[in-house]
Amino acid sequence: MRTRHLTILLTDIKGFTSRTASGSRSDMVALLRKHKELVLPALEKFRGTLVKTIGDAFLVTFDSPTDAVLCGVEIQEILKEHNSEKTGRERIEIRIAINSGEVAVAEDGDIFGDAVNITARLESIAEPGEVFFTEAVYLAMNKREVPSSEIGYRQFKGIPERIKVFRVLRETPVGSQGVAPARDDQAAEAPGETPAAARAPAQRAGFWRRTAALLLDALLFAMIIGTLGIRACGPAASVSSEESKDLPTAMELENIRINKEGIEISGRDGGGVTIKKHGAAVLGPDGRVWRSKKHVNVGAGNDRSRVPVAMLLWALYGGLLVWRFGATPGKKIMGIKVVDNETGGRVGADKAFLRAFFSLASLFLMLGYIWAAWQKEGRTWHDIIAGTRAIKI
Repeated sequence: MRTRHLTILLTDIKGFTSRTASGSRSDMVALLRKHKELVLPALEKFRGTLVKTIGDAFLVTFDSPTDAVLCGVEIQEILKEHNSEKTGRERIEIRIAINSGEVAVAEDGDIFGDAVNITARLESIAEPGEVFFTEAVYLAMNKREVPSSEIGYRQFKGIPERIKVFRVLRETPVGSQGVAPARDDQAAEAPGETPAAARAPAQRAGFWRRTAALLLDALLFAMIIGTLGIRACGPAASVSSEESKDLPTAMELENIRINKEGIEISGRDGGGVTIKKHGAAVLGPDGRVWRSKKHVNVGAGNDRSRVPVAMLLWALYGGLLVWRFGATPGKKIMGIKVVDNETGGRVGADKAFLRAFFSLASLFLMLGYIWAAWQKEGRTWHDIIAGTRAIKI
């Protein structure tokens, strides 16, 4: 087995697994045959070596990083033209990922190594119809021939270091025509460089920005539960006497009336307390009445048993909105978005709700947020637990 420094291109058909499950064998054979018919000419044109096919995937190597990227673009253009005349299951959409690095080459031509593993991880986050590639490819390729933009750093499973990812700007000319012109609101860039805004990786959301977003969300949440008539904790009353223990020990208050005659307290369970000049009467839920002229004490406090309900609603509020929209209203206002820390993409339901529930731990004395202020990536406790991060948008 020998080692070589190669550029690796990996393709994958979008939705192939589901199509296999719902289609006939003849349909799958026809799909793969058409896929190969469309892709192979581009591989030959740019001097790519087909290492192997893995179901619907092609693993290809190139000596030139530029040829690999141009080949990826050509494949996507061919498929775009093909799909323009097709509908439904006749369409073929593929993801393309490209990476460069040292690989081990087996006797049968198969390749192994970290460079191959990174390519596979990159392909898993690539978008259909796009060409994604790593910084290793970007640094080695001819940038004048391939306009590109930086997506940002991504942490892939099983890869210790974070990988900077780029994509081809296919809306601009690809080939010898040069790079995309700078917009009017951008300073001119050096030839072959992408615009500064595209090169800048996603920035973490700072402590004060996140604190402001939290306060806005807390205010909105309080308004919502107030409008719905949901209270985090409610009043409770207790009645006691030195003369008898045969009393209702506690009740939830429904109403309190105070006038010159005395105080009348009614409970939600039907019981009540009446305190007047000449004595007091206590009515329990079962209708029993106890009377005394002295030593009657009535106290009021908060029913803390309702606090967990409000905590649950807060977690549902944050989890649902982050899952569906990537941010709560407070975060939207402050220009913050929550993303998956590993892929940089949308947060799944499991991570969104896990993050929301553990945000309650971060809220304790704001320790989780203070931790994020000193943490390199600006991740709070609930971000670390859920595998997410908050970025500026």
